[in-house]
Amino acid sequence: MTTHVSGSLPLPRTEKYSLWVIRFMLPLGWLALLTGMFWIGDRSLYHKLFYAFLAFPTLLAVLLSPLQLRQLFQSLLLRTYVLFALYVSLSLAWSPERGELSLIKYPLYVLMMLFAAALMARHYPNLIIKTTLLSAGIASLSALVTLAWYLKQGAQGRLEGYGALYNPLLTTHIYGFYAAFWLAAWCSKVRISPWITLPALAIVLLLILCTGSRTPLFALAMSMLWLTLARPNRRTLFIVGSVFVGFVGLILIDPTLLTQRGASFRPAIWADAWQQIRQDFWFGHGFDAAMRIDLPEVGHTLADPHNLSLGVMYQTGLTGLILWALLYLTALIQGWRLRHDPAVLITGTLVVFGLAAGMTEGSSFLSRPKEHWFLVWIPLALLNVAVTYRIAVREHQTAITSTG
Repeated sequence: MTTHVSGSLPLPRTEKYSLWVIRFMLPLGWLALLTGMFWIGDRSLYHKLFYAFLAFPTLLAVLLSPLQLRQLFQSLLLRTYVLFALYVSLSLAWSPERGELSLIKYPLYVLMMLFAAALMARHYPNLIIKTTLLSAGIASLSALVTLAWYLKQGAQGRLEGYGALYNPLLTTHIYGFYAAFWLAAWCSKVRISPWITLPALAIVLLLILCTGSRTPLFALAMSMLWLTLARPNRRTLFIVGSVFVGFVGLILIDPTLLTQRGASFRPAIWADAWQQIRQDFWFGHGFDAAMRIDLPEVGHTLADPHNLSLGVMYQTGLTGLILWALLYLTALIQGWRLRHDPAVLITGTLVVFGLAAGMTEGSSFLSRPKEHWFLVWIPLALLNVAVTYRIAVREHQTAITSTG
């Protein structure tokens, strides 16, 4: 799908250049964003990949054809994000350090990523679909190589990850994203062979289990619940039944596997964070305000509340939390209304996974590209693409029917 049809007036030269960037540069940048952490080996290089192959080309495509912005901002989700980002940027005015203006670049990075996905979907929807699917395949291959290396090293302790991935929990943010993708792809009966989806899902799930992290397991359970409610069929019921049987079996074999690490001090961390939030309840401490949580039982200072929503509220107050909730509410309502479309169902599952994972981890809701993007912004970008495209197709079909 492109913006012009055969027989129409020739496109201006600048718009042709814009389309060239969208067609050849943005898919490469999208692939780098979704897979770079697996092979780049260094976080600073990963950031540079994003700047060079996605952020800058997206800005260039928009500058060459600025009229596209009007169509992009027809998306309710995109408008809601801009409102949230503007308020977050405004909060720098009352930050303890009176705000580093350079931090405004972080909301702009996310905006460029949202624009990139929307531009590809608008002009070349098959490209973003194929690129995302290729990324999921690379993720499973990376998981297989990582597991092989972990076994070769003796499989001692928790699998932490390699290269740019060095923390068990952060590693599962990315692999959990792809586990949710393969799970939803199989349950939605999208046109991908089960001989691909099920082995890919099994490999990624095995890696997640080797990390010993429970956050992705909880998030995947919520994803299964979403799939069961949104698309009740034999596959979703089979998945839920299998998980229940496995859970009961695990308790019978060794119940300490679930209880030995307790709640990892989460209730105490949240209570301390809440006390700090109450000090600036309505508008927050500001976007660059750093949180410090000192608990004797933890033994070291924590820099975040291990809950994305609490992180949002600490820096932007109740006002920011309302806008954050509005962003997710918009996404989930749209995802539910169009859940019978396989692409919307899959991307809606990714949003649910990220939302659930963010309940027990993190605070970095706006940042450079990192693991948390796979919980928040990449799922929202993909859902926005799927919803916008489905609505456009429906409107096109309605127009043909009415003229016929």
